[in-house]
Amino acid sequence: MKKTLLLLAAVFSTFTATLVFTSCDPAVVEPTLNALGYFGEDNLDTVPVNVSFGNPTGSLPSSVDLTPKFPPVGNQGQYGTCVAWAVAYNYKSTIDGISKGLSASEMASPSRQFSPKDLFTAIPDVYKGPNCNGTNFSYALNVAQDRGIATMATVPYTGLSSCSQSTVQSNWTTEANQYKIKSWRKITGSLDAIKQNLANNIPVILGAKLADNFMSYSGGVISSASGYNQVGMHAYHAMVIGGYDDNKGPNGAFKIVNTWGTNWGSSGHVWVDYNFFMNEFCRDGSGEKPLFIAETAGGTAPPNNNPTNNTGVDLAAWASWDVSNYSAATPTERVINFNLYNIGTVAAKPSSNWSLYYIYYNAYDANDYDIIFYDEFNTTIPANTFDCPTDYSCVINYSIPAKDNLANVLFPNETALEQTYYMPNITGEYYLVLYADPEDVFAEAEEMNNIFYTTDYPKSFTNGYSARTSQPFANNTFAFKNPLSPSMENIKQNRFNSAVTPAHKNAYRPDEIRNFLKREKLSGRFDEKVRRAKKTLPPSQIRAARK
Repeated sequence: MKKTLLLLAAVFSTFTATLVFTSCDPAVVEPTLNALGYFGEDNLDTVPVNVSFGNPTGSLPSSVDLTPKFPPVGNQGQYGTCVAWAVAYNYKSTIDGISKGLSASEMASPSRQFSPKDLFTAIPDVYKGPNCNGTNFSYALNVAQDRGIATMATVPYTGLSSCSQSTVQSNWTTEANQYKIKSWRKITGSLDAIKQNLANNIPVILGAKLADNFMSYSGGVISSASGYNQVGMHAYHAMVIGGYDDNKGPNGAFKIVNTWGTNWGSSGHVWVDYNFFMNEFCRDGSGEKPLFIAETAGGTAPPNNNPTNNTGVDLAAWASWDVSNYSAATPTERVINFNLYNIGTVAAKPSSNWSLYYIYYNAYDANDYDIIFYDEFNTTIPANTFDCPTDYSCVINYSIPAKDNLANVLFPNETALEQTYYMPNITGEYYLVLYADPEDVFAEAEEMNNIFYTTDYPKSFTNGYSARTSQPFANNTFAFKNPLSPSMENIKQNRFNSAVTPAHKNAYRPDEIRNFLKREKLSGRFDEKVRRAKKTLPPSQIRAARK
């Protein structure tokens, strides 16, 4: 990063004195190369792919224009603060305004706009260049999620100099804590994915590699790069996509909101051809497509961890441990000690045809998921019996009465169950999740406790095997051991109900995974995985937990 900073500084200092553009207003000095500020160094491999908010709701219209819902076009001046302008001023202001239904006049108020100065100065100094010059999206979005962003009314874009984090004032942070983003996601670099978000009233944050002709753009559609002689090969810039039009130019184009004032471009906007955008314009220093969306959040009020409205069925999954049965012959064999509670007021009947699944999903792309084992509750076998055939699932024809649990129902007076399984041949970073009723058969008062993670951080697997360290296999497989007792308070809700932790604040939230799996069920993809599991997975067996 330091090497990049020095390179950017050298490029900027070379051209600052020479690249000054004319405008309609002779009193306005158009931005020079200093008015960029994206390092282009985000590690996109560790940013979760969007699988929840911003998904398509129908066929795409031929054009969308969200720019009337943006705040007035801003001007970052000669500072490399484009990332903060994109994230705070143009993105956070707009998604908040859309969520609250604010009018154009309300969006023109500094009290409704979020301050790029506050966001940029709040980023730790090690993650940004000197003299208010440059950063990455991940640093800005993490601050927006962890700390929040103060408004322009409190922190106007004036008095910039060093932008050191030490200049942040306590009242800025106090206000910022009221205005956070809930989470942020990358989106796949496909044309339809971008358009689908825009059609759903979700603008898209963009990292772009600028060419010389961008600097002097004054209208029309940019469909190619004129060269990089003036800007250099490392001129990366942050902006926000505010619309698209399939009939603009020969191939259709995106409408992008810049931060160089209204005297630049088309009243501060630029149209970029779809093909040029996808093939060359949208790029970071690694050649990846940096495209992000975020969900707005309210203040810092804690969630309700003790729901009282638990009428009806209310399932709560629980695991006490998950350990390896490693051997040279079966290196991926494992066993989980678990139970399933019904803390509601109505029995969970097998006639409702519901299931309990143990699944895995990729920590950064939940589309990469599958079933480890599953147990079906239905009436296909005699009442008050259960059967575990050789298809890696058990069929259970028992009701779980209100205020009771599955272990006690199957094996009276037992407090836990065990199930042996074999990890699939996966390689990458994954979460393991015990999930009751992902089909959402039961409308429950508290859905969060249906989920129980036996991995409290992403586990790295190689061919189905996950090690704690680099030591030899036999004594080194990862193990989950729950330090909590299955008290009613812990069963209702606990830290293992979510992958979001202080160390992984931007992990997929339980509601995202739940909504994603519901859509997978509706699409038929989930059922296809079940059918495949029946044909390919090894035998399984539920038993009372060994003492």
